[in-house]
Amino acid sequence: MDETFGNFIGKTDSDEEVVKVENTNGPYLNDEDIGLVEEYLSDDESDDICTQTQQAVVLHEDKQYYPSAVEFSDVEKVYGPDVEILVHEEDTQPLSEPIVQPIKVKKFSIEETELPTTHYSKECNLRFMIDLMSLLEFVRNVALVGHLHHGKTSFLDMLVQETHDIKMESKKKLKYSDIHMLERDRGMSIKVTPMSLVLQNIKGKSFFFNIIDTPGHVNFVDEVASAIRLVDGVILIVDAIEGVLVNTEKIIRHAISENVPLVLVINKMDRLILELKLPPVDAYFKLRHTIEEINSIIRSCGANHYRLSPEKENVCFASTDMNWCFSLRSFAKMYADTYDGVNI
Repeated sequence: MDETFGNFIGKTDSDEEVVKVENTNGPYLNDEDIGLVEEYLSDDESDDICTQTQQAVVLHEDKQYYPSAVEFSDVEKVYGPDVEILVHEEDTQPLSEPIVQPIKVKKFSIEETELPTTHYSKECNLRFMIDLMSLLEFVRNVALVGHLHHGKTSFLDMLVQETHDIKMESKKKLKYSDIHMLERDRGMSIKVTPMSLVLQNIKGKSFFFNIIDTPGHVNFVDEVASAIRLVDGVILIVDAIEGVLVNTEKIIRHAISENVPLVLVINKMDRLILELKLPPVDAYFKLRHTIEEINSIIRSCGANHYRLSPEKENVCFASTDMNWCFSLRSFAKMYADTYDGVNI
């Protein structure tokens, strides 16, 4: 016994011998070892050993996340007995075939299968239309131009409904000249679309019109430029509220450079009443400002001899949503026909 600390020196009889047992399985226990331990341990101690076995550290390459394809009994426990399990060693799908098949669009345009019925009288049938084409003095080639969403296609729809019997769905615009699927989806014209109609003037004389509907987006101004070269005159569609915009000025300058006459149609007149709720005097000054702005652009191009004005019968007012269009002369004629004693 050490007198300094009061501890015994050397071995005592109460010390137990430490027996070292080599485990060839590393930190894991095999089934035999677990069985022997369970025989000598109580139930609580056995559960503790199983819990320690489940929480043992397992290397990444030894982990098994999914049941192997060979062990079908384990696979059935995961997917159920009603699932058919197939094991393929090679890919039967060629590399040229995509895994997700693309959507194949087989229809790109909308076309009429038959000629639509017209509102012409019996003598004004298709034969009359063909004969009228041979008379060049009764043929007019015009183009509908203007900014985006100012109503060019709707203006042409109004003329189509005036001459043809076309059934329309409620609360849906006709868009008769938008024959491409992209134009229908985007709600805007992309390419020029020609159409031939037989229209009458206020005296009842029939003329054969070749009308070209042009896109209004500024990126498709090349389509407008090619259409202006083919026509005898240009119908400029301008929104009554928005007025002259960027593409409108470009189109005016291009038409003046090609020496093509202009006819102004101020569209969406109903917006002045329904949206802006302008009184008649303010609506008059709004329309006058739009006309004078267009005339100033024409003068800046050097065409001082040309002027747009309602009294010159080259300015019309329209509302394509309500299907009406008039000039001062046509409105005066309608007024004279309604009330007797008025001479125009």
